[in-house]
Amino acid sequence: MAALPIVLTLALLLVPAPSWVAPGAGLVSAVLIGMAWFSTPVAELSSALGESVWTLVEVLAIIAGGILLSRVMDRTGAQEKLARWLSAGGGPTVASALLMAHGVVPFMETVTGFGVSVIIGLPLLLSLGFTPLRAASLSLVALMVGPWGSMGPGTLLGSQIAGVTLQDLGVASGVLNVIAFLGSGAVAAVIAGRGLPTTAGGSRPRPVDYLAWIGTGLASGVVLSVLVLAANLAFGTAVAGAVATLVMSAGWAGVINRGRMGPIPARALVPYLVLLLGTITGQLLEGLLPLGGFGAVLGSPALWSITGALVGIVVLSMDRDHRWLLPREIRRMWLQVAVPTGLYLVLGTAVSAGGLAQALATALTGLGQGYLLLVPLLGGLGGYITASGTGANAMFGGTQDAAARVLGADPLWMMASQNVAAGLACLASPARVELAYRIAGPFQREGTPGPPLTRGALIARTLPFVLVCLVLWGIGNMLWLPGAQPG
Repeated sequence: MAALPIVLTLALLLVPAPSWVAPGAGLVSAVLIGMAWFSTPVAELSSALGESVWTLVEVLAIIAGGILLSRVMDRTGAQEKLARWLSAGGGPTVASALLMAHGVVPFMETVTGFGVSVIIGLPLLLSLGFTPLRAASLSLVALMVGPWGSMGPGTLLGSQIAGVTLQDLGVASGVLNVIAFLGSGAVAAVIAGRGLPTTAGGSRPRPVDYLAWIGTGLASGVVLSVLVLAANLAFGTAVAGAVATLVMSAGWAGVINRGRMGPIPARALVPYLVLLLGTITGQLLEGLLPLGGFGAVLGSPALWSITGALVGIVVLSMDRDHRWLLPREIRRMWLQVAVPTGLYLVLGTAVSAGGLAQALATALTGLGQGYLLLVPLLGGLGGYITASGTGANAMFGGTQDAAARVLGADPLWMMASQNVAAGLACLASPARVELAYRIAGPFQREGTPGPPLTRGALIARTLPFVLVCLVLWGIGNMLWLPGAQPG
């Protein structure tokens, strides 16, 4: 019964229906089962749902701001100027794919979070010349930086649950996430390589091509891993992801441009600079000063993405016709993207507050030491349902910590396993897949080369990567988790 809402949601994803149907049905069933089967008081469930309202409002506002900024950048041609500058006019290549997948997109994710990086980064990938399917796939794979997304609130929550320091959990998560960094590089390189002109039009890539692509992707992953670990030690976990991916962006841009970046399109960068600098400054002030509710608004990417878009309308001289089209475009895209995303978020709250998550985890801990193999799968399930590392850690973090103490495992590494799995699984979650599909969908044309963009095609390019990482983490837990063996 605890698994039924999850199974129902996944089953309905396979049925042709509006995007809100699957999470909506899962939410209703989770609420009913929580009250009827697990005897959760209505007041307790209502209180939990009420406490999640602010998060829900913030996420919906962040999505709206991201869509507005993305449309302004596209309508003014700024997106295309930035793409030409970053790629030196070279179009879609393995190097430009890794620039986006290990640099630009995860950098935006570490600063903003909640999928805004997909809303902004995917159009940049399209401007680089990638097909809608490849652009959407690359933007999703780039979310492997989940534990450091939005300055790491999920990792902070995990550290509090496990009773360890934020930096210790950040370093442990960085060590485990090396698998995701390496895998994302290899996957991104192959996705991009298969679409190169030399391998399109009927000619098949040679094994040596695959080896070259995978080697390049793995090398990029190694560098990113070292940078993330070093930044965690030198600057702290909250900003480690942003520092590392910013350096990666500069490094790959330098490689592509052979050290000569050319004239910077300063005006095209202004809206993004407003978003990034405003969010970072706002979050620093929120943490340092007792600003209350105003501080939460000041540190939210929603405020600064909207501000950046409004600044962009003026600085980029958006013409009147495009300004008139903006409200209708944004309203349509927001309804398509934000409604299902919000429902998935509330579904995660209902599964946790209704007692369903605890029942699932309790049943699994009955496996004893075998449970260690399933720790990442359980954490990944939370990230898959909620599309939020914070939501997943709130859902299963307490159970994982309790299981670590019962099994005699090190709570730090148990929570790190939960943390990286939850962050990675977000990239293949229905909410993120729907987001990428909706953003890239309008660019799919009848004559677009390669496989067409579908939700199934996106899942086929992301979910296997996530599952392989989860299994490897589980095997690692069984073999090497400190203190895992019974004394």
